[in-house]
Amino acid sequence: MIKKYSLPILISVFVALILSAVQLMVEPPMLILERFFNDGGWLEIVIVSLYAGWVGYNMKDPVKQPVWRVRIWLVFSFVFFSQLIMGLAGFDIFLMTGELHLPVPMLIIGGAVFRAEISFMPVLFLSTVIISGPAWCKSALLLWGTGCLYVEKEDDGNQEMGIAKEF
Repeated sequence: MIKKYSLPILISVFVALILSAVQLMVEPPMLILERFFNDGGWLEIVIVSLYAGWVGYNMKDPVKQPVWRVRIWLVFSFVFFSQLIMGLAGFDIFLMTGELHLPVPMLIIGGAVFRAEISFMPVLFLSTVIISGPAWCKSALLLWGTGCLYVEKEDDGNQEMGIAKEF
């Protein structure tokens, strides 16, 4: 029984410790509930720590990982893009610094496209993506969130592009 829950408990404790350091040391408040009411960050730490342990518990089973990965990315994407849309709509409290900032990775590529020239930064960025191999998909998921919906396994174990059936 202890072995079954040891990883999720460790994950929860680790997340709580890291977020506690953020809550105590960083100004302006980085945790969103702290921006709405005093000591709201501590409530958020409890919620996020429990969520992290729950995710860790559900991701332990390799058979269920693809299903849970899709669900987790969809929840993350919904929360992230909802917060972004509310920030863009003028609710500055949803923006981390209170001001909209430019997405640096997109500017690296966008600047080269705008100038119609290849310089050091786009080459560095693209070579990093190429070197990281399959990890580039995580970058795409962070940008688009729902990219994991488009990968499915065939009967022979190979992956093919399409809409995931496990969702």
